[in-house]
Amino acid sequence: MTKTLKASFLLAAAACTQLAAANFNLTWSDTINMSGATATGVIGLDLATIPTAPSHISNSIPTWITSFTMTITGASSGNGTFTLADFSGFTFDSNGVTLNYTTDLFVQLPSPASFNVQGSSVNAPIGVAPSTMLTDAAFGDYLVLTSFTPASVVPAGVPNIAAWMSSLNGSARLYNAASTLTTLQLEGAHHRPMLSYDRMGKESQAWATGDFGSSSRTRDIHTTTGEAGINWNLGKSFLFGFAAGHGEQNQDLAFGGSASTKGDYALAELDYRPEGSQWIVSLIGLVGSYESKINRGYTNGASTDFSNGIADTISRAARLRVDAPALVTFGGFGFAPYASYSVTQTVVGAYTETGGGLPASFNEQEHNATEGRIGVTAAKDLSAATKLLLTVEAIHRFDGAGPALTGQDLTGAVSFNLPGTAPSPDCVRFGFDVDHKLNENTLLNISAHVSTVGEAHDVSAAVSIRRAF
Repeated sequence: MTKTLKASFLLAAAACTQLAAANFNLTWSDTINMSGATATGVIGLDLATIPTAPSHISNSIPTWITSFTMTITGASSGNGTFTLADFSGFTFDSNGVTLNYTTDLFVQLPSPASFNVQGSSVNAPIGVAPSTMLTDAAFGDYLVLTSFTPASVVPAGVPNIAAWMSSLNGSARLYNAASTLTTLQLEGAHHRPMLSYDRMGKESQAWATGDFGSSSRTRDIHTTTGEAGINWNLGKSFLFGFAAGHGEQNQDLAFGGSASTKGDYALAELDYRPEGSQWIVSLIGLVGSYESKINRGYTNGASTDFSNGIADTISRAARLRVDAPALVTFGGFGFAPYASYSVTQTVVGAYTETGGGLPASFNEQEHNATEGRIGVTAAKDLSAATKLLLTVEAIHRFDGAGPALTGQDLTGAVSFNLPGTAPSPDCVRFGFDVDHKLNENTLLNISAHVSTVGEAHDVSAAVSIRRAF
């Protein structure tokens, strides 16, 4: 979790450079004559072009100032609201100091005189050195700059852009949830082709399966699926099966948040085993429709706040696998190699959060994950009714970084674009299966797997009952 948060802050810092125009609130007061005159203003700065250490001292308006308004009250003259057209020039000089545009600029400037304006209309404020502003051309009420704070760089209540962006990073987990949920469906109870199970001398077979997967080393997730299906022989070489199921994944997020993805899926499998051969070629297709709910936690001022969102998620996957017969026998085990290749497309729909002080809207995410596996199955008959299978497989992800997380806060003032993270490219998974005949028509299968750190679940298990008829 610590590594994830650190990465989130780094991504957030990078995202700051992608912000374009941003507004800053300005305040002035008469700290010299104490006349009661005050002023407020809003200035728009183009953060993509403004120098990090600006030095503009001229009777002109730099291109990186996009807008300006100023309202003066309580002065002996010159009260009113003025816009950019009322001013002829700006002084904005940091004297070489690199500014952080996500926090108060006033405290970073070497002196209040580092920011000043020159009026062009009769009643507009006129800049006076070294650190004051007059409300009119006569020597009247002085106005001194007292604050220069971000208005739309971050929403109100957020201390800085990095903290706000890090709270958004958990929303990227919705894509990961649907992706790993589909992986469990493909590589849990369906980690073997249907033809690898004992057909018990019958043409058809029905089954019910439950899967469980959990990870805690890189993210805290818990996944469960359950399904029922039926398959039947097509001639002497083919088998076709169909299943429908329900899956759910829950995970913890930073700041006490959480995410849940649940929904239904359909799966079809076609297996081919040439007559008189033990080679098996299998093709699986899967489509899942899920509802993803997120309770995003974040720091809002001195407290923790929560905003909620719901996204429609679609996952589509296909896997091609080839299983060879046992090529080597040792210690009573037959060692059979296999290889597979899968493609998983995940689409998380756009959604808008509700509740909390700082909700946001998120754009659609879409990504195709591609994965290859090579492994060996060691099988041994422990008795006439029981068979043991041990597996070890290497897993490699071919795709790169996942989808970027883009959107904006609900005011529309702040857009964000957090780049997707790359998956762990390689891991190794170990597993075992026990096939046990309860009677001549019923097979109980129990399987369990553990994985090194990677995209596979740290631990997973499946139980199925298969009835031949």
